[in-house]
Amino acid sequence: MKILLADDDAISRALLKRSLERGGFEVICFADGQAALDCLQEDDGPRIAILDWEMPKKNGPAICREIRARNDARTIYLILLTSREAIEDLVSGFEAGADDYLTKPCNPQELKARIQVGMRSLELHDSLLHTADHDSLTGLPNRAHFVKRLSSNVRKARENPDYHFTLLFVDVDRFKLINDSLGHLVGDELMKAMAARLVRAVRAEDTPGSISRHSDNRNASGDLVARIGGDEFVILLEEFADIHDGVCVAERIQEELQTPFILNDSEVLVTVSIGISTSGGKATEASEVLRGADAAMYRAKMLGKAR
Repeated sequence: MKILLADDDAISRALLKRSLERGGFEVICFADGQAALDCLQEDDGPRIAILDWEMPKKNGPAICREIRARNDARTIYLILLTSREAIEDLVSGFEAGADDYLTKPCNPQELKARIQVGMRSLELHDSLLHTADHDSLTGLPNRAHFVKRLSSNVRKARENPDYHFTLLFVDVDRFKLINDSLGHLVGDELMKAMAARLVRAVRAEDTPGSISRHSDNRNASGDLVARIGGDEFVILLEEFADIHDGVCVAERIQEELQTPFILNDSEVLVTVSIGISTSGGKATEASEVLRGADAAMYRAKMLGKAR
């Protein structure tokens, strides 16, 4: 794990850096507060920061306040480094947004213990965040997570006329019949297996020998497969994906489903109906794009399903 250390005292900074590196951490050092803040605001910046209270350009509490003012899901564990011991100073540090504090000079064992507390706190936060944004059965992103991503893409498309994306709405045909005949537990196993095949169909374009829709400035890592209902899935193709990309992925999904599922020692052949919507039309809201894909999916069902 990367740890940011900001301290304008060169000797103190060197001693702390050595202790942290002995603990197996990668340490990024700064001598002034503004440089430390800039680093922490990067998307891949450190998740734990040790900040000296007094520094040039920006002090530790000021950094804490600016980090806490950010409205995003990326949590940073902030430890204030101080020689102050007055209770009112410690209270003001916590009020600024610090999670913990260390007094100078730091005991190496105490330093290690407080870092471990920070790591446990971040792990718990990330676990809770993952649970809130993911479907408990399949492990895929859930409806709430999908809507946030779709809304972000719609904003990008409004701001940049050259940017476009494609949405697939996937619905399992006759899923109620499977549930009624084989039971809900088997239905749950089918949903998990279906999720895996959908992810495989989307990722297939990045496997060796496959024809990828992505040019040099595009990659599939941003594409999203989510479960938004009982037997309803959505696939969001990002990074300049057009209707052709949507059709290619839909065809790969149909190919994946040619192989029966093995459920409760029985072979079950499953089909899906797929609707495709793109950002290239007049839709200016996420709900409009989703309704378009949903309507196209129902049209596929009306025409006989499995298409």
